[in-house]
Amino acid sequence: MEGPGFDAFRAAATYFVDVVASVSSSSWDAPGLGVWTVLETVGHASRANVIIIDYLEHPQPPEAPDSTYWSEANIAERGRKAVATLGDDPHATVAAAADFAVAFIGRTPADATVGSPIGTMTLSDYLPSRTAELTIHGLDIARALNLDLAPPTEALLESLAFVATISSTRKHQGVAVLLALTGRADLPPGFSAY
Repeated sequence: MEGPGFDAFRAAATYFVDVVASVSSSSWDAPGLGVWTVLETVGHASRANVIIIDYLEHPQPPEAPDSTYWSEANIAERGRKAVATLGDDPHATVAAAADFAVAFIGRTPADATVGSPIGTMTLSDYLPSRTAELTIHGLDIARALNLDLAPPTEALLESLAFVATISSTRKHQGVAVLLALTGRADLPPGFSAY
């Protein structure tokens, strides 16, 4: 795959590796995102590089919107279980997963079929969700540890576009997000488009 979508994914994967490389060995158990430690947040986010390949090679049927797969408890549990895949050297594991994913996607056609829990679509349609995962969770980790690491522009733009799209199409909150981003209204407390 070539083009801006792939470039954004590669930039996000590199950014995530850089953030993880900045995590000291004493920080893995620090609070990360929500109920996760930094290590659990890393494990969850690193799945973005792994599951895309799995969904390309072994497509699965979509989950129903009311499936327990989407529950906060199940998402949190998957993050905790992902820690086991990081092994004894999370830095090296994350870097290797990113390198493999970038190379794999780089040689995969944009119209390849991805069968994921959110639905069946082309790689080019699915890839922005992985870019957003790596970028947003990279920011989560950087914020949790007070690291001054901003994502590359192409990863940030793709992530913003993805979040804006899902806020409008899945969450039906596009008007609220647009008004907030243009300084015309505040978002309600606890609002999340993601």
